[in-house]
Parts: sequence; C-alpha cells; structure tokens
Amino acid sequence: MQQTNTPKSTPQQESVKIPAEEEEEAQKLDKKALTGDILYGAVKSIGGTILKFTNNLTIEGQDNIPMFGKAILVTISKNVLLDMLIISQLSGRKVHFMVNPKLMKTPVVGPVLKTLGMFRSTLNKEDQEPIEKVFDILNNKGNLVAMTPEARLSDEVQLKSVAAIIKFAVAADAPIIPLAIFSETKTLLNVIPITRLKVRIGKPISMDKKLNRDKFRPERYKTAEEIIRIIYKLQVDEKEPPSALAIISNLEKK
Repeated sequence: MQQTNTPKSTPQQESVKIPAEEEEEAQKLDKKALTGDILYGAVKSIGGTILKFTNNLTIEGQDNIPMFGKAILVTISKNVLLDMLIISQLSGRKVHFMVNPKLMKTPVVGPVLKTLGMFRSTLNKEDQEPIEKVFDILNNKGNLVAMTPEARLSDEVQLKSVAAIIKFAVAADAPIIPLAIFSETKTLLNVIPITRLKVRIGKPISMDKKLNRDKFRPERYKTAEEIIRIIYKLQVDEKEPPSALAIISNLEKK
C-alpha cells in the first residue's frame, strides 16, 4: 500500500490562530475576569460588613475618589492586607493593588490576590511587566490603582517609593489621591474605651509633567515629601515626614 505523506505546516501557519480559537481564548479570559470580579465583590462585601460592625469603620472625603476615570490612591500602609480590604471599601469601583512580590509568592494568599486583580511590584530596574500592567489599568481601562508603601520601611525608602509613584502618575496623566488609614479611640460614658478605624481621603493632586525629567529630580522628591506630609496630616496624630532635601543629600553621598 502506498503511504500518503501529510503536508507539514510551516511555523508561520502554526502561529496563525483560526477565529474559533481566538474566540475560545477570549471567552476564557472573560470567564477569568468575571470570576475575579465576583470574588472581589464577595470579599469586599463580607470584609466591609466585618469592618463596619467590629471596627466601626468610618470614611471621610469619599467624594474625592472619581466615579469615572483613572487615579492612583496612595497611603503609607501599616498593615498591607487590612489596608487593602479597607481601601476596597472606598469606592464602588474595583481597585487594583500593586503589592510586594514576596506577598504574591505566598502560598494560597498569592493566587487569591492575583485572582482579585492584584499584581506585584517590580523586582528590579529591568522588570517591565508590572509597569506595563499599571499603564494598562490606568490608560487602557481607565481604572483605579492603589500603591501603598509600608510604614515599616525607612523614611528614605518611603520617599523614594512615593517619588516613583509620581513618575507613574506623570507618565499616565493620572491624579494622585492621598489617604490616611488610622485608628481612633474614644470613651463611652467616660468609662468604656471604643476603638474605631477611620479613613480620610484627600483631594486629587495633578502632577506637573516636568517632574519626570532628570533635572527636576529634587522637585520630584519635594513633591513626594509634600504628599507624605498630606497623608500624615490627614491623621489625628500628625507625624512630621522626612525631609526630602536631607534624604536627597544622603543619596548623592552614597
């Protein structure tokens, strides 16, 4: 019997997807996004109920978060996971968080956060994936991103982190919205102490485009210092933020 040779497809032909395959892949992505949105809504609802009844969560300045359009929410975080849950309560819109890569690698927690729409911060200067993710969320989707440097970090690292956030804001033409998360203790009938969680949201701050230029680096750090100052002043117990000029001076000596 004569053997019939089946023509082999070329690499170019293999790389071309037929419409049915493209549609199937799009449907999978839609289902994944829908699953994430449902899970986000469930976590937000359950978490919000718990925060309201156990911590008496109150929010001030909620009107400062836009109902439409992009923005970057910024705070200095004392408890990352708790603050993420709190920030999710600030808007009816979904908030995407940039979180520490170590947290995203944590078993169970990492995959759940990814499903909820969170993504890791950069690993090094060459790591472009998170940067592209930020611009996709802000520019292509017009959504909200939260960036929350941790309070446990040194003043220098906090300032550098906020200066980097300013670069994102300038490049994406998105306002920065500072906010403070803190606890407030009062006494009931001058006897029973009652602690409640409180959030104060500042007004949106538009960034000058020149701040991304190298020659305006000192001005960028001064702006970062002012944003940190606003965050602390939104709290009941104010704390003097680090001096940007002193930190820049120290950086230049290294």
